[in-house]
Amino acid sequence: MSAPTEDILSVLRQHWGHRAFRPGQEDIIRSVLAGHDTLALLPTGGGKSVCFQVPALAREGLCLVISPLIALMKDQVENLRKRGIKAEAVYAGMSHRDIDQTLDNCVYGPVKFLYVSPERLLTDMFRARAPKMRIQLIAVDEAHCLSQWGYDFRPPYLQISALRELLPGVPVLALTATATEEVRRDIREKLNFGATGQTFQRSFQRPNLSYSVLETEDKLQRLLQVLKGVGPGKTAVVYARTRKATETAAAWLQQHGLSAAAYHAGLPADQRTRVQQEWTSDKTRIVVATNAFGMGIDKPDVRCVVHLDAPDSLEAYYQEAGRAGRDELYAFAVLLWAPNDADEMRRRVLTSHPPLDVVRRVYQALANYSGTAVGGGELVAFDFDLGAFASTYRLKPLDVHNALRTLEKAGLVQLNEAVFSPAKVFIPIDARDLYRFQVANERHDQLIKAILRFYGGEVFSGFKNISEGQLSQALRWSTTDVRKTLEFLHKSGIVQYQPRHDAPQVLFTTPRHDAARLPLDARALDAARERDQLKTEAVIRYAAGTRCRQQLLLEYFGELDSAPCGICDHCLAEKRRQQPPVVATDLREQILTQLRTAPLTPRELLSGFAPAQADALKALLRDLVDTGQLRYTTGGQLAVA
Repeated sequence: MSAPTEDILSVLRQHWGHRAFRPGQEDIIRSVLAGHDTLALLPTGGGKSVCFQVPALAREGLCLVISPLIALMKDQVENLRKRGIKAEAVYAGMSHRDIDQTLDNCVYGPVKFLYVSPERLLTDMFRARAPKMRIQLIAVDEAHCLSQWGYDFRPPYLQISALRELLPGVPVLALTATATEEVRRDIREKLNFGATGQTFQRSFQRPNLSYSVLETEDKLQRLLQVLKGVGPGKTAVVYARTRKATETAAAWLQQHGLSAAAYHAGLPADQRTRVQQEWTSDKTRIVVATNAFGMGIDKPDVRCVVHLDAPDSLEAYYQEAGRAGRDELYAFAVLLWAPNDADEMRRRVLTSHPPLDVVRRVYQALANYSGTAVGGGELVAFDFDLGAFASTYRLKPLDVHNALRTLEKAGLVQLNEAVFSPAKVFIPIDARDLYRFQVANERHDQLIKAILRFYGGEVFSGFKNISEGQLSQALRWSTTDVRKTLEFLHKSGIVQYQPRHDAPQVLFTTPRHDAARLPLDARALDAARERDQLKTEAVIRYAAGTRCRQQLLLEYFGELDSAPCGICDHCLAEKRRQQPPVVATDLREQILTQLRTAPLTPRELLSGFAPAQADALKALLRDLVDTGQLRYTTGGQLAVA
């Protein structure tokens, strides 16, 4: 039975401080509370997590959340804990003991949310615990990963249907920001939606977001013009395809006086954290990042998202561009497009599907690199340095990257980008045995006492995050000595110690195969390549489009009857074409003449013209800024460039 409106609103107010739901959220929550299998399509920033967190908190029991993104999973767990809500996560890289303890907490403790990566669902450990948990809802985040027609298909997601057999009667909420009709049908089918299954979809239309494609042979120069045109102090995200490109672009912007920083998985964890925090708190205006940046970050006032390189699909572009203007105020989504970009995208699709002999060679090299025998290694993560790996086995780094993605899409391996995990300690022996050890080992006694002083009795009940730096300062030891002593205590069985970790990892998602007999379906791989080619062509058509950009995006997602948006580059150009050329020329000269005298704010400038000219003036000002004839001063005034 569904909860009364006041009940779910009180949950929202209590934990999030919001007085009302965003559009679409309440209908989705009511469907879930009524026990229906539910597919929810909400645009980026539409508040997907609230759609499973509120109904879970409104009822007894635990919500199982399936997500492929470890960094996002950890962020959500941390955010829930900050709100006083018990949450746990199980993902690649955790020790057997840590997973065991976490699952026990979900069976016997007051845990409300358990986040799990999909490859963990049908392990023996999870299958044994899941029926003992009071699971009241299964939430499937990034549900497009279920569909082979989607842009990010992940075979482990197909295990969710088997999980449903373990948990009969538990409803499923599938969530995604982007899905074509074909993908929506596939999600419902793969999740075995019941007869009462419901689908809720907000329009993909973003009335406040101005889409533009700017053709240029000098992307960095055009990027500078765009960001200066947005205005001083405004927050922006710039997406680039490679780590090197993020650093090059960030340095270029800094050289030209803009507050910018690079962000990618190759940076140390503390630097990534600092860049993100300084951008979120407006100390840094612009982040130049690879595509993972922005997921789960709730910053509504991003005024501009610029793509230096087009993503491989319109689904990805819509999600990333949609991080602009989540406060529903006017914002820009700009794709920079060079003359050779279409050819480069087509070439990239072909190289991203390497020959089978290369894939097999990389798989065998992974087995050698990790020391994994045939039949072993399932779900055991190992640190992975792509450069060192490629050099050791005389492979091209690009071949390694593409072969790993092929193996990942086939459900044979999983590659996790660097995710920071602090050092952890658990004391598995009882206090009396620990005391006897301390009496007999004075130096080790000092470290144990420091651990107990800082972290208390919780270290006896489960893994506890520790700071090796804090311990070294308290003991006046070097951090190296702290780590060596912890490693000794670990080998002695006195503590279980997991060192701080911040490196990419790979794991075999199945028992390791003989590389010569890899279960790879050549026809399925050919079909995947063809699907990727179709998605690439859709991006190229969008970039070359000669009508409303938003209409092109909406039609891709099945919305065929939308009106022109009126604010994209094509719509604005059409408005300018409809203006009498003499009037437009006259206005341009009047604007330039006024601004040559003194800089003015847009409002001051517009006040000197008739109200009927406002729309034409605004379009003209945007055009003059975009073409570099006008610029914004640090005080927010317009001046002749």
